Amino acid sequence: MQATAPADQQSVFLNVPFDREYSPLFVTLIAVLTGLGRKPRCVLEIPAAGRDRLDRIFELLSGCGSSLHDLSRVALSGPLQVPRFNMPFELGIAYCLRKQSGHRFFVMEERAFRLQASLSDLNGLDPHIHEGTQAGILACLLDCFGTGGRTPEVKELKGLTSKLSRITLRLQREQSRSDPFSPHLFRRAVEAATELARLEGLIAEG
Repeated sequence: MQATAPADQQSVFLNVPFDREYSPLFVTLIAVLTGLGRKPRCVLEIPAAGRDRLDRIFELLSGCGSSLHDLSRVALSGPLQVPRFNMPFELGIAYCLRKQSGHRFFVMEERAFRLQASLSDLNGLDPHIHEGTQAGILACLLDCFGTGGRTPEVKELKGLTSKLSRITLRLQREQSRSDPFSPHLFRRAVEAATELARLEGLIAEG
């Protein structure tokens, strides 16, 4: 399977847990990436069902110049008590894209040294540790993307995150949702982050 179009180098594919506890970190990812001039993308843009879902995930991931993979959910979960394989699976796709087309990927974890046990094939690749905090996510993103051109100050990115958090919570209340992991909320959050970043002068108009 080949990528059919050049990747958008500003687009970043988010391969992260979709659970309520991760919600503040997800909003931080959207806010900070947008403030750094990037475009967050994720599988929420793809219908949950359909025979071509894997093909569409591949197309979306291959259309992004880079990707973030948070492998912090390694415990057994859900009523069947099984591990989550979607995230390491999508990391595998990203690895193949790196070999094929120069796609860049970054791995995040909540706890230091755990990745060596959960995915030892990645030994030699240092994950970015966020410790399960919004400040940790911000620091990871600055390490990954905060180079070249003008990088916003940390206080600017924290302010953008706080504003987007309030907007996202309001949107969740309007839709009677306990988390932001729906296609509509993701789209609205990205739109809001983009508008806020423009108003703050962090990204250009247009």
